[in-house]
Amino acid sequence: MKSLARARAGKDEPVARHQVDAPPDDVFAAWVTPQILETWWGPEGFTTTVRRLDPVEGGRFAFEMTAPDGASCVMTGVYTKIDRPTLLVFEIIDHCNLNLPHGVRPQQKPSLVTVRFSDCEGKTDIAVSHALLNAEYQTLAAFNWSGALAKIPANIPSCD
Repeated sequence: MKSLARARAGKDEPVARHQVDAPPDDVFAAWVTPQILETWWGPEGFTTTVRRLDPVEGGRFAFEMTAPDGASCVMTGVYTKIDRPTLLVFEIIDHCNLNLPHGVRPQQKPSLVTVRFSDCEGKTDIAVSHALLNAEYQTLAAFNWSGALAKIPANIPSCD
């Protein structure tokens, strides 16, 4: 299978940025720890239940996302590159296409997400790039990423 990473060369412009008042390792943990990820993942009004999360290169994930109206779907994917705490790259294989605005075609093909975590004087800058999306879905994805990133807690909860 052709690598999506090669297919998207040169298309690494961030669609969303956010800063969290926590060190990069803690913020990275918010992306790979089920109990933390469930507190912020997804568009506004959605809840997320982690069904599977194996945060290693080649590991798979499955997140059940439930819309405010109670409808749900499962988003699946695979981690393609992990360099903790600075980089997380994953392919979304099955997108959750619930409650799409009028005129937005469902994303049927896989896409590739690159998340960069940068230390900024004890805070973490997060930059999310999302490639290989259909044109209508790009704007929606940028909006949803911005909203989700804003929900990452400043005081990352402990999973002990």
